[in-house]
Amino acid sequence: MIKKIFIMMMLVLCGGTLSLQAQDTLALKPEEDAVASLLASCMESDNDSVKIALANKAANSLEQLLKKQSAYRYSLSGLKSVSSVYSPDKKVRLVTFGVSLAEGEYIYHGFVVYNNGSSVTTTCLYDGKKNVPDPSRASMQASNWYGAIYYDISMFGSKKAPIYALCGWDGADMFTNRKVLEQLIIDESGKPKFGGSFASETGRGFQRLIFQFTEKAVMSLHYNTKEKAIVADHLSAPPEYKGNKQFYGPDMSFDAYYFAKGEWIYEPDIDIKLHQ
Repeated sequence: MIKKIFIMMMLVLCGGTLSLQAQDTLALKPEEDAVASLLASCMESDNDSVKIALANKAANSLEQLLKKQSAYRYSLSGLKSVSSVYSPDKKVRLVTFGVSLAEGEYIYHGFVVYNNGSSVTTTCLYDGKKNVPDPSRASMQASNWYGAIYYDISMFGSKKAPIYALCGWDGADMFTNRKVLEQLIIDESGKPKFGGSFASETGRGFQRLIFQFTEKAVMSLHYNTKEKAIVADHLSAPPEYKGNKQFYGPDMSFDAYYFAKGEWIYEPDIDIKLHQ
């Protein structure tokens, strides 16, 4: 008898939880639909000024949605052109999208949503790399973010002071694309800070790594659980086209980026096969 009462109580509690979740979904769905409609109109337009205005409006509406406490776990599955990824510790959510303009140029909008367990803080990111002479060596904040669509987030450092590694895509122009390896930390006030200490085949002292390659190629850049590192396709070009990014692409070798003692260590030509 006691067991039956316990089971009934659990069903009531679970039912109440599911009901609250359903209510949250119903409350957020109209806002999500409004953002989706704006983005659809944006994608359909062939006028850059109209696209930019609609993208800004969509970003503003999405920000208001994300600021709601109940939105942190809301899937945003109705926003097909928006990327949403969570950190392994579930404290950080990155929501990003890009809009293509004439001549292959892209503009980006993004949000860092931070959940400290007691409250959720949403920070709007502003694409500012055009105003930075060398983004690879610049420390960047929310107000002058690099601008990319993040698809992978992994965690390094300690649980008390986590370092998040972000892998993102950036459409450079009509002929090339970029991938970016970015470091993110959340400061004591809950604000995001971008930039770390990276080494690469071209040297040290980079704040982030930017890989540019031909638009015809696909480059892999992901966290690898076996290596416990970020692993990337190595890019190269025929000798006669060295320096011309339109001719760079994967050459069937792989490089790794390990985080140790506050720095990102570069190790070329590692023996590994990536499964995309």
